[in-house]
Amino acid sequence: MNRWLALIIAIIGGAFLGYAMLLAVGGAVLGFLWIYVFGDDSWPKWSDYAIGAAIVGGGLAAWAFFSWKIWLYLRPRTEP
Repeated sequence: MNRWLALIIAIIGGAFLGYAMLLAVGGAVLGFLWIYVFGDDSWPKWSDYAIGAAIVGGGLAAWAFFSWKIWLYLRPRTEP
């Protein structure tokens, strides 16, 4: 497979998988916080910034992780 094509597939595929992971894990964490920690009361102001930073950081980390795994799968293998 062409190296550049493999790179594009890894980046786009990693983005899709990272977004799916972000939705699943982020939704579960926010649901847990809503049910067990903060409830229906108004959430503290710091939680908006902390949750936003965690979502952005976690999404980027998931994107990088899945892109790297796809790249390792698609890269050309050389036999010793």
